[in-house]
Amino acid sequence: MNILAVQYIRPMEQGWSLPHLFKCEDGQTYVVKFINNQSGSGILANELIAYRLGNLLGLPIAPYRIIQITRDLVDMFPVLKSLDIPAGLHLGSLYFEQGTTSFEEVNLALCKNLYHAAGMIVFDHWINNWDRHIAESNLLYLPDQRKILMIDHSDAFFGPDWDKEECMDDVNRMDIFWGPLYEMFVPYIDSPDPFGHYVSLVERVSEKAVIEAVKGLPRQWKISREDVTGLIDFLLCRRKLVRGALEEVRDNFPIWTQEDHD
Repeated sequence: MNILAVQYIRPMEQGWSLPHLFKCEDGQTYVVKFINNQSGSGILANELIAYRLGNLLGLPIAPYRIIQITRDLVDMFPVLKSLDIPAGLHLGSLYFEQGTTSFEEVNLALCKNLYHAAGMIVFDHWINNWDRHIAESNLLYLPDQRKILMIDHSDAFFGPDWDKEECMDDVNRMDIFWGPLYEMFVPYIDSPDPFGHYVSLVERVSEKAVIEAVKGLPRQWKISREDVTGLIDFLLCRRKLVRGALEEVRDNFPIWTQEDHD
């Protein structure tokens, strides 16, 4: 369901897609990415689909809503007019004022949902979200709730310009991701089978659930039916690849590795 933006607040200070803050009719504030951002409307599709897929796995992912911005609202604010923001359906993620992407001063031992870090790693491999392992800006820490929250899936799949051909060319190949952000969580998720629960969830995701997650994108975003079909097939085929791919990172987990040697 779409919700109406009722008040423009300000631009965000960072973000490749140059998002802006809006108050919406539900009383919440959203970080809104526009259809005409410099990377195109594929970013909006990636974010919305990733949100829906993350929910299937029960992962902590920032809530997204399709945001309707009217011509009257654009005309009220020179900054929006200068950006030539089209009236129509954009995409917003719920804004968390206390959230931080800087983990240097975060005591992860106090975090209440660290067990989801394993799911995050599984999820990123499934959807080919290639940049979180090296970019802290794609994970939010909420100090008031003491929880981690996944954000920014603009580069999932193959970035904002994916199409059916690209999806099918790589349908049977899975890159392995490992880097500083993932490494932070090893002490908290290392076990004889750290990824087993979430890998099993991915493997059990039904075709119907994937179709529901990918379909229903606004026509204004101009994602073709053929490309949507290609992405659905891509996600379905990759379900069976995640378990084997994560075996490649086993050496980073002392308990998991030791269990294999016993």
